[in-house]
Amino acid sequence: MFLIVGIASIGLSAIVSWWMKRTYAKWSRVPNKLGHTGESVARYILDTNNLHHVRMEVSKGQLSDHYIPSQDLLRLSDSINNGKSIASLAVAAHEVGHAIQDGTEYSLLKLKAVLMPAAALGNQFGVMGVIAGGMLGMSFLVNLGLGMVFMGILIQLLTLPIEIDASKRALAELTRLNLVDESDYKGAKSMLTAAAFTYVASAATSSAYLAVFVSSMMRGRRIF
Repeated sequence: MFLIVGIASIGLSAIVSWWMKRTYAKWSRVPNKLGHTGESVARYILDTNNLHHVRMEVSKGQLSDHYIPSQDLLRLSDSINNGKSIASLAVAAHEVGHAIQDGTEYSLLKLKAVLMPAAALGNQFGVMGVIAGGMLGMSFLVNLGLGMVFMGILIQLLTLPIEIDASKRALAELTRLNLVDESDYKGAKSMLTAAAFTYVASAATSSAYLAVFVSSMMRGRRIF
């Protein structure tokens, strides 16, 4: 069962990744009507939401864009920061959506920050604990491993609504501030929808793995 879930997960991830890359490639070639760069859009949305304290930097790599709440720091990849495409506009606005979440103390974002240390341990050692406990016949170790795996998966599940909310905020700000016309809005929404499905796939995969672990342990069966 574990192998089946793994193969299905790889297939789903490959399909979603292909769709995301295809969508990005399409809208990265279409300039936004007002000629804004990702940087100018991000800074303008930040300032109009009284987030003047949020700093901006350029990050290395393609689509390496992210927001760091603990540092009030927004990082945009070079192609997004300096690009004038609809894709640049959409990605920049999405990352600002996270900054707005932070500024309004969005509950799920705060919860994710609190759980991240435990989730990191779960991702590193949870599966090993389950396997070792099963081999040694130590139910306590199995349960501990499952708990750690669950923490790692919980972060994946929390990430999905956080990302969807950031995209909603991004589209709302782009509209409110008249940064897009009807065609640009359509392109930005398409871009953000494709990106959201990468998190849907990740959450679905994590949930499937957890179901396999729990079902196998409850029935006293081997996972592999």
